[in-house]
Amino acid sequence: MNVQSSQQLIEDLTLDSNTPYLAVVFSLDGFNLSEAKILDYFKEHKGERYWFKSKENVFNKIGIGYLDGFTRSNFDSGTLDELKTTVFQKLQYIKLDESIDMKADLFGGMRFDDKKSSDEWMDFDMVGFHLARWQFDLEKNAGIFIIEKDELEKQGLVRYILHTLEGIERSSVKVRISSIKSEHEIFPEEWKNLVKETLNVLDSDFLKVVLSRQLLVRMDEHIDLNFIINRLLDEAGTYIVYFERKNSVFVSKTPEKLFNVFNNKLLTNAIAGSIPRTQDYRVNDANKAEFLRDEKNLFEHIVVRDSIIEDIKAYTHDIMYDYKPSIMENRYIYHLYTPIEAVLNEDANLFDVLYQMHPTPAVGGLPKNLAQEYIKEHEFYTRGLYAAPLGFISENNDAEFVVALRSMLIKGSSATLFAGAGIVEGSDPELEYVETTTKFRPMLNVLEAL
Repeated sequence: MNVQSSQQLIEDLTLDSNTPYLAVVFSLDGFNLSEAKILDYFKEHKGERYWFKSKENVFNKIGIGYLDGFTRSNFDSGTLDELKTTVFQKLQYIKLDESIDMKADLFGGMRFDDKKSSDEWMDFDMVGFHLARWQFDLEKNAGIFIIEKDELEKQGLVRYILHTLEGIERSSVKVRISSIKSEHEIFPEEWKNLVKETLNVLDSDFLKVVLSRQLLVRMDEHIDLNFIINRLLDEAGTYIVYFERKNSVFVSKTPEKLFNVFNNKLLTNAIAGSIPRTQDYRVNDANKAEFLRDEKNLFEHIVVRDSIIEDIKAYTHDIMYDYKPSIMENRYIYHLYTPIEAVLNEDANLFDVLYQMHPTPAVGGLPKNLAQEYIKEHEFYTRGLYAAPLGFISENNDAEFVVALRSMLIKGSSATLFAGAGIVEGSDPELEYVETTTKFRPMLNVLEAL
């Protein structure tokens, strides 16, 4: 960053009186920054930090300090689109490097459903999107600093940004490791009985429902968030969601994209049907071959795929996908996988797309409304952000949302882990229980409980 030329750009800028914020776009060239360093440097902003990393390394976004945004107690796509536009209209941009193509994001999402929340989810809004004061994208090697114009001092602005970046670079991240005090499965036998009861109500009109359960892990002291942040980087091929709100932290290492939109092209995928991964490659090869022929898993996958295609039809055209699924490989589990792409209609509202696609049959069931009501009535807890859509919308209408699986909620010295299994005709309660146990492993690994 050339201080003199950058400062001259700021001083020559004519401020627009109709926009209350100035968004300064800058390069990170020459700075050795990491996710851990950025989040640690801004530790005084605990409760207003997020980290969202793409599994394809397309973006790696970190936000600090929730400057603006909006929250709602219910989901209304028209209102949300207006609120989004209002927030972005408050920004006047200045680029300190013309080669950088970066716009501000709103990060957030909505809870899985509107079931009355238990106290554990009170820190998170039913619907909430946040405009962070500091926004970094380590894949683009760029950042944005947003400042209120009535607090702006042009003369020292560039040096303040430079001083902050130098401080982040010098940051020495200290990590404290906690020990597991206890692990407690919440209602395991009752959950198996619920699966048995559910099998009796499934029929040609109610094809599938995803039932989830919880595992409570207590540590011997407060969980060190720097430790969690470092542990999240130990596995490729998944999204990373780290979302602080007030006194809670929601963490997810999900493989599942809900959808993304870049340059008016919508990409989504069907991920449904799963088997555990072993340590023996010969066993894995045999299991994968059988997996692609397994009728239960194939049926579950095709149901999910066709439902997603039906969901996006009203908002897209030129839909393309492969008829036969492939296998997505994660550290502990294999999934059947079908990528789907389409062209977004010009008049499509992204919040309409979000509302229509959530929940996918992979996390809710089919028919969607019937499954969602069944979950709300019969599961033993409030899902909150588990299996909920989380992600970002950019000012240029690019967006990416994930389905927040393989997740946990951290509060103080405890972490509540979540995992679910798709129940269809022929499901075995004991096998579904084992599947959910496998799905706890990614978050147990983050806690280093394995």
